[in-house]
Amino acid sequence: MTAEEFVKACHDEKKEALKDYFEADSESAVGKIIQKLIQSGVSRDDLYRLVDTVLNDTYYTILLGLDGAGSLGNTQVTYSIRDEEGNLLNECGEIEASAYEYFMEEKGLILK
Repeated sequence: MTAEEFVKACHDEKKEALKDYFEADSESAVGKIIQKLIQSGVSRDDLYRLVDTVLNDTYYTILLGLDGAGSLGNTQVTYSIRDEEGNLLNECGEIEASAYEYFMEEKGLILK
């Protein structure tokens, strides 16, 4: 798996979580809260944008922390991510570049 494939897998996981959260019959704790908010009159679209933005920001922060381009818990170090065969997944900066593309450019969060 490459750094980009790892980031894409994280992005796919985020999309699946969003899908689950916003299904009317979601059994997740987040989904149940969202349904209550929608029933109380909060806009589904506004909630979707909020949760999507929170997840983008969270994934981006964690991925940059793993890459050494940002801090996690006020500690900034570069981590090596390896697969079960010991192959290095991330050269420094590779996750950062892909994370920016998948999570920050995804919804036009960064204007070009």
